[in-house]
Amino acid sequence: MKSSLAVCLGGILLLTGCASTTDSPSPTPTATVTVTASAPPSAVTFDPQTSGKVLADRIMARAKPKDAGTTISSVECKNFPDIKIATHTDCQMVVNGVKRGYQATFTQRDGHYEIKAQDLTW
Repeated sequence: MKSSLAVCLGGILLLTGCASTTDSPSPTPTATVTVTASAPPSAVTFDPQTSGKVLADRIMARAKPKDAGTTISSVECKNFPDIKIATHTDCQMVVNGVKRGYQATFTQRDGHYEIKAQDLTW
């Protein structure tokens, strides 16, 4: 008798355990949300006719001499047709009153470059 009562109670628990005790409301439709994003940064248009001046301005703006007494002025670079990895252009600048030549070699398509000293000046 005890075992049949346990089976009966187990069956009742199984049946009532799966049933929901509260009525859930029907799902509401999702609301539409409008988000206004800021404009993307403006792209720099590459112009071979002014590329040397733009590069010279970038070099001058980022020039940080190792020695505190060093001054850099009059940066000039020759124009170049395109920014491609491993291409280069010649530059010159006045360092402590002496004109020196440099070569700017592009290391990435987005305009990263390395500058190395060279003998050439114009």
